[in-house]
Amino acid sequence: LAANDGTMRGVVAGLCVLSACGVAAFSPTGGGLPLFQGSRANTRALSALRMEKKSDLEKVLDLASSSLATLARGPPGGFVSGYSVELDNGPKVRVNGVREYSESLPSIRPAKPLELYEFESCPFCRKVREALSMLDIDVIVYPCPSEGDRYRPKVMEMGGKTQFPYLVDPNTSFQAFESDAIVRYLFQTYGDGIVPLELSLGPITTLSCGAVSALRPGKGRKSRASGPAPEQVLELWGYESAPPVRLVRETLCELELPYKSVTVARGSFKFQQLKEREGKCQVPYLSDPNTGVKMFESADICEYLEETYGSKTWSSSSSKTTSSTSTSTTSTTSTSDSVVLDPLHAPPIVVEDSGPAWEEPAQEEEETVAVVEAEIVSEDSDENEGGDDSKDSKKDTKA
Repeated sequence: LAANDGTMRGVVAGLCVLSACGVAAFSPTGGGLPLFQGSRANTRALSALRMEKKSDLEKVLDLASSSLATLARGPPGGFVSGYSVELDNGPKVRVNGVREYSESLPSIRPAKPLELYEFESCPFCRKVREALSMLDIDVIVYPCPSEGDRYRPKVMEMGGKTQFPYLVDPNTSFQAFESDAIVRYLFQTYGDGIVPLELSLGPITTLSCGAVSALRPGKGRKSRASGPAPEQVLELWGYESAPPVRLVRETLCELELPYKSVTVARGSFKFQQLKEREGKCQVPYLSDPNTGVKMFESADICEYLEETYGSKTWSSSSSKTTSSTSTSTTSTTSTSDSVVLDPLHAPPIVVEDSGPAWEEPAQEEEETVAVVEAEIVSEDSDENEGGDDSKDSKKDTKA
């Protein structure tokens, strides 16, 4: 059933390269651990370099480790609440001959999308994302990774502390920290009021959610954003437990790119919308209203995000801007015939039909080096100046 959206392919790849994945996940070249402890700028540059040089094998290992992470956590976030399946040859089927649906999923849908402030590697944030997928609720995600400065200050302003996850529901004015409180609110407001067992096992739920982060060390945790945020939020179709979708979310989180998460877990009624819109139902699917780009395939999406919003793009743009400014300044300086004056002295004042604006003091015959002091004089001082033509000529030349 999962073959069409890449989940089964990822699981099979994970099982085939299990031993290799164990090495790559914790090796520096695999992106798991930093090669050195340096400044934030160095870490971001190193991350951008790794992403730029990622080979096809590393992409496969990335998908494999993400698939293993899905196996570690299990089914939560992969199916809507009350998921059912039956044989059906009708038009509204996800896989030929199979119809997936939910009869117990409440019809109450929020009029306005919820807002979630979180970061990908946080196990508590993962619980909330799983609940949103199970309830088939769309949410605008504002990534707040470590060392991020785009949306963390806003959380501090709204809640008085930087703790995640933080959910804002504009439909009910609900705002809260604490994953358990958020999950309970979601099921009471948009569900049947009963929190599923897999989300209410306390430490066991937290540990299994943490196992996902352990298999993806360093991913979706630290910010490497550079430059301003996009004017419009991006749109990502997928669901929490899908391995390819996780790779895209990690990149979005690290680049601090806000996006609308359109949940299409198995059994979601929105899969038909995607099928009608793009001709097939496959996740992840990204739509960027800022550039008009729409695409499938996690590897292509991640490369697009890096090229469009990555640190390399903004550093290159800044270099071009600096170079252009320097060239313009050099050109202006070289074509100008004026002399750059000492900023401590006042610039000369040019008045039409007036005498020279500089007063030259008398020179002493004993001194071999003449010292000229510039000073702004008014037109009244012309009376005291000598009427010698040669002297006036020297003054004009000096001015």
